[in-house]
This record gives sequence, C-alpha cells and structure tokens, in this order.
Amino acid sequence: MPVQAMAADDVTSRAMKLYEKHHYEDAARLLRPELEKMAVSHKPAASLALGMIYLGSAAVYRDLHQTALLIELDYLMQLSRQKTGSASRAVDFYLGQALLETGRINEGVSYLQRFADRSAAKSPFKAFADIELGIAYSRQKQQEKAEQAWSRLDLSKPEMKAALAGAYSLTGVQQQKSVAMAEAAWHEAIAQRHTPDTRMLRNMLRAYSHGGAPEKALELLHANELKEASYVENFGASKSINFYDASLLQDMAVTNLRAAVQYLEKAGRDEKLGPSATYYLVDAYLQQGNTESALRAAASTLAQTKIPQQYLDSARIYQAAAQYKAGQRKEAGLTWQAMAEKSAQDPVVLAALVRACTQAGADCAKLEKLALAAVEQGEGKKFFPLHAALGKYYLQQKKYSKAESYMEAGRDKAYKNKIGVNDPVLLIGLAEAYYRNKKFSENLEIYFEIGKQYPVVRQIQEAMQGIYSMEQQSAGDVKIF
Repeated sequence: MPVQAMAADDVTSRAMKLYEKHHYEDAARLLRPELEKMAVSHKPAASLALGMIYLGSAAVYRDLHQTALLIELDYLMQLSRQKTGSASRAVDFYLGQALLETGRINEGVSYLQRFADRSAAKSPFKAFADIELGIAYSRQKQQEKAEQAWSRLDLSKPEMKAALAGAYSLTGVQQQKSVAMAEAAWHEAIAQRHTPDTRMLRNMLRAYSHGGAPEKALELLHANELKEASYVENFGASKSINFYDASLLQDMAVTNLRAAVQYLEKAGRDEKLGPSATYYLVDAYLQQGNTESALRAAASTLAQTKIPQQYLDSARIYQAAAQYKAGQRKEAGLTWQAMAEKSAQDPVVLAALVRACTQAGADCAKLEKLALAAVEQGEGKKFFPLHAALGKYYLQQKKYSKAESYMEAGRDKAYKNKIGVNDPVLLIGLAEAYYRNKKFSENLEIYFEIGKQYPVVRQIQEAMQGIYSMEQQSAGDVKIF
C-alpha cells in the first residue's frame, strides 16, 4: 500500500523514493532523525514508511546472514585443516562461534574448548571463548556451567562487560540487566579513552536489540558501518587473516525487524493509516515467528471493505503462511492451491504463493507445476518476480543449476546487479546459487554491488576470496568496496 499518497511531509516522500530503489539504509538515515521534529499529523505516515523500510532491511540482513554462514563456515573449515606453514591460532575460536550460530552446538563447544585449552590461548582473547561457551551451555540448558564460564570474566574491562551484556540479552539470562550493562560499558570505555572495536559494538548491538532497546540499537547501527574485522591475525609483514563474528548479520536483522514492528504498530494506531500498517505487520510478525499476532493482523486486513485486490490476495497468502506455521497445514495448503488455480495466469499472485510456500518450508510441488506453466507461456518484466520466486524455491530444494537459471531470468539484465533496479534479496539468492555452482567470480561481482549499500558484506567477500584462492589457485581479486 503506497505511502506517498498519504505522506504530507516531503522528507517522508523522499525516503519512500529511496525505499522503492531498495536503498533502505539511506532511507532510514534520512527519515528517522526527522520524525520527532514533524507535526503530529505527519508522524503516522512517517512511522508507516519507517516500518516498511526497516522491514525491507530485515529481509536483506536475514538472507545475508544465511549465506554468510554457508560461505564463512566453509572458509573457516578449510583454514582449520591447514596444519603447516602459517596455520591460524584463532580459527578454532571463530569456527566454534560459527558452528554455534548454525545450531551445531556440540561441535561448536568442541572447537571453543580446544581453543581455550591451547597454550597460545592464554591471553585476554580467551575470555571471549568463555563468553561463547557460556552461550552454548545456556542453549543446552546447562545454566550452571554457563554461569561458571562467565564468572571468570574481568568485568573491569568495558569490552568484557559489553560481551557479557550481549550474552545475557541473547540467552534471556538476567536480560533486564543487559541494556544497563551495555550503557555502563560504553561510558567506561569513553572514560578510559578506549575506542570500541567491531566486536564490542556487535555485543552492544546484541544487548540493545535483544534486550528491548530498539532505538539505542538503531542509533548504534546508523552511526557505524560495522565492516571492520572483529580480529586480525598477523603472520609477519606480508600476511594476515581477518576474522568476523558470524552472528553480526543476524543481530542486524533482529534490530531492523524489531524496529519495523515498533514503527508499524505506532502507525497502526492511526485511524487512517492503521489498515495499511496492519497489512505490513502480517509479514513482520511472520518474520518474527509470532504466528498468533500474524493471524490477528491478517484477519483484520481481510475484514477491510476498501482494500485493493492485490493486497487482499497478499493478505490471504500471508494468513495461510501463518496457519501453516501454527500447525494448520491442510487449511494453508488448500488456500494456496485454490488461489493458484484461480490465478494461474497472474504471475504476481503466483510469485507471492511460491515465496510464501518456500519460506514456510511446505510441499510446493503443485504450486511449482502451475508456476512453471505460467513462466513458459509468459514473458516480460511482470514475470521477473515469478522467476525469482522459483529460483529461491529451487535453491531451498538444493537444485542449484535450476536456482541459478531462474534467478538470472528474474534479474533485469540491462542493469544486472544494480540494487536500484533489482531486489537485493534476489541478488543475495543468486550469489548463493553461484557459490553452490562454484562460480566464484560471479558471486563476488554481486557482492561488490551490494557492498555499495551494505558495507558489512565485506565479511562475506573476504571469506569468498579466501575460498576462491584455495580452491581455484586464484587471487580471487574482485575489488572490495
């Protein structure tokens, strides 16, 4: 539901033009600082716009996180197998951290313990292994072991206080303390003339985003690009390895998604814009895994009497996705199938159906058949979203050649990897397909363009270049922005 027609403030209109070009970061930085200065009558439209902007950013960071885990885990695994020459001493720590992030807790603990037990790890760096081990033990419901690991920390150091605040917030342990601890760590760092590094900023972001302080999290994000390495391991004058925290992109996704919900709920209280905000809240709640709220929001949207057909169709698709997540799988499947048969010639509705089914992890075979019949008969830009949706579906099905083919067909070839024209979520999926098919140069070309808007993707680029070098004896030298 377009905001421009309802936006009485010029800055909101300018932000929405950036949103339409997928320049979500620029749009948020433009609009958010102006919100409090606006006339009361202009704030609902600005809140709705910010909700939409942060919802778009959340989807980008979510997909970046997923592909980063894939590529960085492969890279760290290859580094860990190097037993001769300038073998890394830090790789076990970052590999353990990445394994925790993928849910492979026992493997992650094994690498973290190996790192902690090595004589070379008898340094301040070991304390960060205790933080990660505590998080792992907490996830295993071994809270006593978690507290034991954390009890060894020197909290007089602001970076350790911030790390523990992040751990508390993430695990829900003493979560009410996490924001205050992060704030205290920040003030202590300033007093000690200690410049917070990327790791400390990540831990503060985690404390704010998971601890219920979304505005503080947004302030931190907007003030820092977070593209620098968490740790640089040097091997003399000619070689070094940059390591990055595997969870950073997930923390950024959580921050943006919670901000989206906050602003959309604000807009939802406005009589005029409430229905539009509720429509977007269905998607936001689904991304959060809050199926009950998603179902309520979908029902509210569908009860509107003056809703355009395209939004009515989307609301029904979202409602079915929420039903599927809530265990009502038969009802969801019947809804999707009926809509697909009714809209067999409508590529927009079919694309939304395939996307929803794929994201829900449902059996999409019947939808796939109808979607394939439609793309075989149709052509032109209106079919781009359907090609993109099929590509994402095949990526999930591990049919990587098909995924690449369909996502390439869903990209505007005249502008190739340009975010202003192509949805960055499509480009991220295509980059993963290229990686799976060992087309490393094509993968890096996409991340070069994405990096212009999202500098944090440097961590994916560097891991990708490392793999490129090791697997194809190439420098993998595509410029990092």
